[in-house]
Amino acid sequence: MVHALQRAGRRLSPGGMLISLRPHRRWRPTVAITAPGYRLPIARLVNPAFEGNLRSADSALDRVVDEGWFTAAGTRSSRYRIFLQRPSQMRTYLELINPPRPRFPPGGRARLFALWNSAPPGARIEVTEYLVITVLRRR
Repeated sequence: MVHALQRAGRRLSPGGMLISLRPHRRWRPTVAITAPGYRLPIARLVNPAFEGNLRSADSALDRVVDEGWFTAAGTRSSRYRIFLQRPSQMRTYLELINPPRPRFPPGGRARLFALWNSAPPGARIEVTEYLVITVLRRR
């Protein structure tokens, strides 16, 4: 990743910005059942294989700043939510994520199906993913 960041730095003019979006290292994606005035947390998705990738991405960003390619312009945590109409859409949603994909912890998918059957009318499944947005400025 360091080489890709250096190549981007060669293409950017001085003062140009590079934006890095990556999953948050501590806040895991969450699944909940929601309805107006109702929110029931189901599970946090797990992805232990991705931890090494996140550490590598963080160290690559730190390295290009230390080497003088960029200066850190800012970092911010954010989140986005997607709403699914029924549990069968969850599998498709997870399959669209690039590998390694997050997955339910043991018993999490069964909990989703069990609680979905007792959810109020009009309920939806909310998947919240947390991101870190880092902006680097070309020197």
